[in-house]
Amino acid sequence: MISPRPRRDERGSITPFVVIVSLAIIMLAALVIDGGRQLNAKGRAIAYAQEAARAGAQAVDLQTPNLDLDDSNALRAARAYCDRAKAADSQLVQCTAEITQVNDDRGSYKAVTVRARVDVPAILLGIINRPVLQASGGALARPVTGITEADSGKVATLGPPSLAPPSAGQPTGTAPPRPPESEVTPCTPRDEDDKDKDKDKDEKDKDKEDDDKPPTCKTPDVPGQ
Repeated sequence: MISPRPRRDERGSITPFVVIVSLAIIMLAALVIDGGRQLNAKGRAIAYAQEAARAGAQAVDLQTPNLDLDDSNALRAARAYCDRAKAADSQLVQCTAEITQVNDDRGSYKAVTVRARVDVPAILLGIINRPVLQASGGALARPVTGITEADSGKVATLGPPSLAPPSAGQPTGTAPPRPPESEVTPCTPRDEDDKDKDKDKDEKDKDKEDDDKPPTCKTPDVPGQ
């Protein structure tokens, strides 16, 4: 007689699979949640840097013909904005400004360069030893005189309107249209006393007399009145 084979004990074999899948789900959630927070922090850092650079670029030296930057006042204005931003946002840990010399195809000019960094606490990435998320941003600004090109980047296809005076005898394009002329037929006004005299006559004589007389004058209708 053959004895049956003993059954294997498979209790607990699903535990590694559950642990691995759970960790994968947590990491995916961490990338979505903390990744979005880091992108938001980067946008804030860039915004702080841009505003500080614009504040510094407003300090110009009026003694120069090209209205170049006044270095000391520009740095003072940019750093003052950074100090106010740090006081309002505790997560802004770095905001530094400096004057840089830029050379490109438009020439050489001085500009205000600002670097900013925002640190936000992580929610789920702390399990992999990433308790703080760092996001940095930078901006550069310089004073510009005049209008060089459209801000939208679009090129006008129509030329500017002509300012030449209109030719003699020709109405301007903005003049209101002339109202249509109404034809008025001349007639003889009837006296109101004639109506009283016609009351004593017969209806036939009255109709005949009315037909022989010219029509009563009427005021023509003028458009727009």
